[in-house]
Amino acid sequence: MLYPAELRGLMRRMIIGIAVVSRSWEQGFRRPRDGRFSGRLGYAQRMHLLLAIVLTAVFLPSQSEQADGGATGSVVVAPEFEVIVLGRAQDGGLPHLGCERSCCINARKSGRLETPACLGVRNLETGRMLLLEATPRIETQVALLHELTGASGRPRAPVDGILLTHAHIGHYAGLIQLGREVASTKSTPVWATPRFCGFLRTNGPWSQLVELDQIDLNEITPGTTDGVKKPVAFEPLPGLRVEAFRVPHRDEFSDTVAYKLHGPSKTVLFCPDVDRWDAHEGLLDTLLEGVDVAYVDATFYDGRELPGRNILEVPHPPMIRTMELLEAVGRETPGRVRFIHLNHTNPALNDLDLQDEIRGRGFPVAEVGERIAI
Repeated sequence: MLYPAELRGLMRRMIIGIAVVSRSWEQGFRRPRDGRFSGRLGYAQRMHLLLAIVLTAVFLPSQSEQADGGATGSVVVAPEFEVIVLGRAQDGGLPHLGCERSCCINARKSGRLETPACLGVRNLETGRMLLLEATPRIETQVALLHELTGASGRPRAPVDGILLTHAHIGHYAGLIQLGREVASTKSTPVWATPRFCGFLRTNGPWSQLVELDQIDLNEITPGTTDGVKKPVAFEPLPGLRVEAFRVPHRDEFSDTVAYKLHGPSKTVLFCPDVDRWDAHEGLLDTLLEGVDVAYVDATFYDGRELPGRNILEVPHPPMIRTMELLEAVGRETPGRVRFIHLNHTNPALNDLDLQDEIRGRGFPVAEVGERIAI
């Protein structure tokens, strides 16, 4: 079965094939300078030539496919969406409430601001937009999304939908800005797990957003990373196929998911929160399967960033462990795995030399404003 993207690629090749045939046909019957036709092909030979050229143009891999090794055999197509990094910090951002360390003191003095982990998605043709997460800094991040994409004239519909990963404050608290006290949106689609949707319906102030039809809850069906249950894909924007996967995390009010965003040309993983990669065999492999760019949890660098607190209360895989597990990925496909959701105390958020070192190992820290065409 050919998916729409593959059909478009096949049609493009057929057009190329017809163009090649036209040129070859013209060359095969062009009148030489002496005014006489020489070496003229017979009818059967011409038909064989026509068939051979069309089949070659349609089915021979393109240069891009050959460069990819032809491993997937997929048709190379143009992207229809772009994914934009709108925030890369942990839930509290930088500066962080209550923090009296140099990272936050310096940020307050300089005016530096790092907002919680968030992605934007835009359809390159229609301009329709999504947010992945509704952070406490939703206004700043939507304003950045509009600035980067040239969007305007959307006071009551700042985005066309929101995907939520879980119910920790840095990931959904911004929903309250959609209420009648602020944006007063109308039926903004929100995608979340059934448990998370149930929490929003039955707990204020979120329940008021539902009752006043300011958000429209859509329940997703995530899969599991052990392969037992496959996700049910959905399309928050036409042509953007999304799959959710449950990941282990502190699930006080909801379960936690990671998202795979499948565009026509590439797939992006968004996994800002996970307790550990070794919760069961194959967890990390399942998340990275078929993914071109992965934004993964980088809350802590080596686990020593929270003096005076028990890190077991807020477990996350240290960046050094992730780089160790994925050493071959960083070496063979540098930039495929990118770090996001950095705690305000994480030295990789503040030390440029350390960022260079990490990038040299093939694992760049996400930059606000970076774009991935999918």
